[in-house]
Amino acid sequence: MPFELGLFLGAQRYGTRMQRKKSCLILDRAPYRYQRFCSDIAGQDPVSHNGEPNRAIRVVRDWLQRYSGTRAPSGSLMAARYDRFRSDLPRMCRPGCLREAELTFSDFVYVLSVWLRRVGATDRVYTFIREPVQRGAKRR
Repeated sequence: MPFELGLFLGAQRYGTRMQRKKSCLILDRAPYRYQRFCSDIAGQDPVSHNGEPNRAIRVVRDWLQRYSGTRAPSGSLMAARYDRFRSDLPRMCRPGCLREAELTFSDFVYVLSVWLRRVGATDRVYTFIREPVQRGAKRR
């Protein structure tokens, strides 16, 4: 998405005051791969996830924690939860006559929402969303 990233960075640099306050996280599957198609990205510090979903989860979690000011469970805990969902996914597709490889986005969201209800998405792990962290306050 070099085009969309360029639009975002242009708006961030030249846009309104609100647009200049925005921040973004740039992920790529390999270090420095972006330089082939997006040469003018200096100073943005893209992060490589090396094609590993669990690394991407940890990187995104850490970035959101830093910029949102909310509490969040550790990236490894979130990644373990994702792994559990991925292992349950084929079994969850069977009753709806769905094939994992052919799931549309809406199918995926539906199966995920069913899975979250079954495993208890409102357990203690996910209550962090409602508890904003005071800037400068010590965390437990």
